[in-house]
Amino acid sequence: MASAHSELVAVACNRTAHALDTTHCVAAFGAGNYVALYRPNSSVFATLRGHTDRVNCVRFVSEHVLVSGSADGTARVWTNDDGWRCTHVLEGHEGPIVALASLHVGSGMVTVTAATDGTMRVYEYETAGEEESVAAQQVISVGAHTALDVALAHVPGFSSESDAGSDAGSAIMLATGSTDGRVHIYTRHTGEFTRAVSLEGHEDWVTSVSFQRVSSSLANTSATSHWRSGDVVLASGSQDKHVRLWRIWRTQNTTVAGDADRRAAQALLDASAPGSELALRPREHEFTTQSGQFAAASDAVLEGHEAWVHSVSWGCGELVTAGADGVALVWAGDEEGVWATRARLGADAGLLGARMGDVGVVAWSINGSLHAWTHEGDAWTPRAAPTGHFGAVRDACWSADGEYLLTVSADQTARVWAHKNEWHEVARPQIHGYDMQCAAFVPASETESEKMLQYVAGAEEKVVRVFNATQAFASGNTASALTAAVPALGLTNKAVVASNETFPDDRYAVRRTHADIAQMDSTSNSVLLDAQLRHTLWPEADKLYGHPYEIYAIAASSSVVATSCRASSERHACIRLYWTHNWQPAGTLTAHLLTVTRMQFSPNEKYLLSASRDRSWALFERTQEDVPYKLVHHQIKAHARIVWDVAWSHDSMFFATASRDKSVKLWNVDALEDAPVTLAFPGPVTSVAFARMLSEGRYVMAAALENGRVFVLTSSGSQKVPTSWQPKEIPRDIAHTSTVHRIAWRPTSLWQLATVSDDQTVRITSVNP
Repeated sequence: MASAHSELVAVACNRTAHALDTTHCVAAFGAGNYVALYRPNSSVFATLRGHTDRVNCVRFVSEHVLVSGSADGTARVWTNDDGWRCTHVLEGHEGPIVALASLHVGSGMVTVTAATDGTMRVYEYETAGEEESVAAQQVISVGAHTALDVALAHVPGFSSESDAGSDAGSAIMLATGSTDGRVHIYTRHTGEFTRAVSLEGHEDWVTSVSFQRVSSSLANTSATSHWRSGDVVLASGSQDKHVRLWRIWRTQNTTVAGDADRRAAQALLDASAPGSELALRPREHEFTTQSGQFAAASDAVLEGHEAWVHSVSWGCGELVTAGADGVALVWAGDEEGVWATRARLGADAGLLGARMGDVGVVAWSINGSLHAWTHEGDAWTPRAAPTGHFGAVRDACWSADGEYLLTVSADQTARVWAHKNEWHEVARPQIHGYDMQCAAFVPASETESEKMLQYVAGAEEKVVRVFNATQAFASGNTASALTAAVPALGLTNKAVVASNETFPDDRYAVRRTHADIAQMDSTSNSVLLDAQLRHTLWPEADKLYGHPYEIYAIAASSSVVATSCRASSERHACIRLYWTHNWQPAGTLTAHLLTVTRMQFSPNEKYLLSASRDRSWALFERTQEDVPYKLVHHQIKAHARIVWDVAWSHDSMFFATASRDKSVKLWNVDALEDAPVTLAFPGPVTSVAFARMLSEGRYVMAAALENGRVFVLTSSGSQKVPTSWQPKEIPRDIAHTSTVHRIAWRPTSLWQLATVSDDQTVRITSVNP
C-alpha cells in the first residue's frame, strides 16, 4: 500500500428523507454508496464503504455505534473502536431499505428496518462476554402500504437504564408512518411485536415519525404541563403539510376492557345535561400489552409548513421539522399553551430533512446540499457545511499554478476548489441545463506574464462554452466582471459590472448598482455557504460551434483548444481546433472511426495525442500552416479494447495509453514503431496521469481502474522509456468505489493527486511516492 492520506473528500448528501443523523459533534450522512462522517465547521473526514447501492437511511444508536440502510437491501452496523468499521451486515430484505431505527435494550440492541418489499424486519443484537451475535427475530408484513419511517422507544414507565437486566427492559414500542395515512403502534415485551393501535388524523402519507421521552424540563410550559415524566410523545409528519404530536402514557392497571366506552358515554350524558357545556377532548386510544395498559391521544397539531413535511425529529429536547417548502422549523410550547415556531430557518431549495444536534441544526435539501445553523443567544447563525456534487463527477483539471481545482459533474454544475486552511468549494462558475461532461483550464503562453483565469467546458449539448474568472479570482484585474447572472429563460452567464464601469465585451454585460454588487461580492478569505456559492457564477466569454453531437472531450494548450463529440462514424469522429486568442476555428483533424475519448497536448505543446473507442491512438505534430497540427502517426489496434485515456510524461519524451483491456502501454515518441512497454493491471484502466516532476530521479505515474482502485507507480530507472515500475495501491478506504473518470497530479511541489468518480466524490490525496 502507498503511504497516503486524504486532503479532501467532497460529496453531497443523498436525496432521501432519512439520509442524515447527528450525535455528539459528529454528523453522518449517506453519500452515494458511502456513509460520510463530518464534524461541524469542517469537511468530511471519513467515508465508510461497504454498501453496493445508494445509502437511504442513517441512524446513530450511540456515539460509537451507527446503523445504515441501503438500496442494496442490507443494513450495516458500524462501530467506532479506534476507527469506524462494519461489524455486522443485516440481510433478508428483497427490496431497498427506506427507513430504520435502533434502540439499546439491556446489554443488546434492537434494530428494525423497513423496505419496499412490503415487510419490516426485526434484528436482535446480543452481547455475551466478548461474543456478539445478530439474529433476525421477526418479519412484519405491512401489505400494500409501505412503511415510510420507523421509530423505537421504551414504553412509558420503562427505560433500559432503570430496568436493565429485567424483563421490563425489553418492553419497547415501534411506531411506523405509512402510505395509508396512519401511524401504527406495535408493542413488544419479551416476544414478538404485535400491533397495538393505529392512530388516525393525517390526510396523506405519513413520511416521518420520532419518539421523545418526557422529562421534567420538557414539561415546563403551559402547552406541556399535562405531560408526566416518563410519558412518551410521538411526533409525526405528513404530506398533508401538518405535524401531529401524540402523547402515550401508562394508565391504571385496574382498568378493564369496556371501561373507556362507558366513561365516554357517561361524559357525553353529563355534557348534554341542562346548563352544562360540551368540552371537546381528543379521543383516547387505549390498548393493553404484556407490559400493562396504555393510552394514546392526539396532543397537538402543528401548522407552519406550506408543502409536504418530509422530516420530524426530536433533539436536545426540541422538535425540528423540515419540508418541501425549503424551511426548517424549530417548535416549542409557549406560556399560552400553544405550540409555536421558535425559529424559522430557510434554504434556497426544498428540504428533505433536518436534525437538531449539540451545535445547532443541520438540514439537507433536494439538491444534496447541506445547510447548518448555530444557536447563539436568541439568534440562529448560518455556518459552513460540506459541499459536493450529487451526480457522477466526469472530469477534473488543475489551474496552471495548482491553486484551483475545477470539477464538472452530471449534476449540471462546475465547481472550483481551493485551499483555505483546508480544502473547500470556493465557486460554482457554471450551473447548467445539461449534464456536464468535460472541462479544461486554458494555460498562459510563455509570452504572457499574467493571464486571466479561463476555462472551456463541454456538456451533453453541441456547444463548447468559454468562461472567464471574476475579479475575486483575477488578482483585481479590472477587465474581469465582478460576478455573473443568468437571465430568465436563458443558459448564458452574463457579466455583472458596476453601473459606472465599462466592460470590453458589452454583448454580455449587465449593469448593477454598487449596492447590489456589495451584496453579491464574496471575499476569498472566508468559507462560503452553499447559498452564497450560487452567486459565484463566472461570465461566459464565448461559444464554440461545429460539432453535430454531444461534446465528449476537451484539451487545451496556450494557443489552441481541441474538442471532440460522440460519434459512431468517421465523419463525426473528428477533432475540432479553435484559437484561444480570438476563439475562431483553427481547423479539423481526422484519424479515428468512433468517439474520441481523450486528448492531451504534450507539455511542450509540440504534439497533440488522442485516443478513441476504435482502440487506436493518433499523434498530431505542430505545424506553421493554417491548421496548427497535422497527423504524423495513427496506431491502429493499439489495444484489444477501448482506449480510455492518454497521458504525457513531464518531459514530453514518451506517453501512456490506458485501456479497458486491463493494461497501460508506454510509447516512445521518437520510436513509435517500437513495441511499447506494457503494464498489466487487475481491472480495466480508465485514467492515467504522470506527475509533473521526478521523485529522486524517477518517473511517477498514477492509474485508476473501473472499480475505483487507484495505483501510484514509480519507475525503477531513469531511461527514456522505463521498462520496470513499482506499483503501490492507495488504501481502499480513501479510494473510490466506482469508475474513476479522471486522475490529475497537482502541478506544484506537493505530491497531491485529484481523482473524480461515478461514486460522486471529489478526492484530493497526498501520497509519498
